[in-house]
Amino acid sequence: MIFFKKRKHKPLYKKFILSRKNVQNRKKIFKFKKQKWVKFTQYLKNQSSWKKRKPFTIYNFHVPKFLSLGNSFKRKFRNDLRAKKRFGLFYGNLKKKLLKASVKTILSKNSNRFNLMLLELFESRLDSVLYRTHFSSSIRNAQQMIVHGYVLVNKKEICKKSYILKKGDLVEINPVYSNVVKNSIQKIKKSKFWFWHIPPNYLIVKYKTLQIVFGEIKNFNFSNSFPFWLDTTSVLSGYSKS
Repeated sequence: MIFFKKRKHKPLYKKFILSRKNVQNRKKIFKFKKQKWVKFTQYLKNQSSWKKRKPFTIYNFHVPKFLSLGNSFKRKFRNDLRAKKRFGLFYGNLKKKLLKASVKTILSKNSNRFNLMLLELFESRLDSVLYRTHFSSSIRNAQQMIVHGYVLVNKKEICKKSYILKKGDLVEINPVYSNVVKNSIQKIKKSKFWFWHIPPNYLIVKYKTLQIVFGEIKNFNFSNSFPFWLDTTSVLSGYSKS
C-alpha cells in the first residue's frame, strides 16, 4: 500500500498579511475576529483613514539606485518581494512560473515602455476583463466562470482563464449563468461609491445583453486601477532575474 501525505490547504487571505495590503480589496477581511488578524485589520483601517482613494501611479513610486541610510538594501529587497507578491495576488494568485514566462516575453521585445506593456498584457486577460466590468466579484470568481464554460469569445466557448483578448473581440455570458452576473452588477449599482466602479474606457459594455467589446488598450492610464502602490519595475526586474 502506498500512502500519500495530505497537504493542508493554505487560505488565500494569509498571503495578504505577508503583502501588508488588502490586495484584492475584499471587505470580508474586516469581519475576521481572530487575534492574528487584529493587527492587520487595524493597519488597513489606519491606511484608509488618511489615504482616501488617492490615485496610485506606476511612475511616482521609485527606489533610487544609490541607497541612503534611510533606504537600506534589506528594505529594498523587502519592498521588491512585496511588490511581486501583490502583483501575483491581485491577478488571482498566479504562479511564479507563469509570471516569469510572461515577463521574459515582454523584455524580449524591442521597446522602451516595458512597464505599460506588462499591465497591458495582464489587463488583456479574459479574467481581468470580467473583473473590470464587474461581471464577477473577483478575479478568482471570473476564473471559475471561464473554467466551467460560462464565457464566450466571438461566439466560441473559452475555458482558458489566461486567454488574451484582442481589439474587436466580443465577450458574452452563457444565459445559464446570466442571473448570477446580473445580481453582482445590481449590488455595485446600489452601493454608495458606485462611481468608483466605472469600467475603463477601452471596454465597451452592454449591461442589458451582458456583452463586452474589447477596444484599444495601448497607452491607457492605469494610475487609478489598483488599490495599492504598484511598482512595476520591481516586478519586471524580480521575475527576469529569478
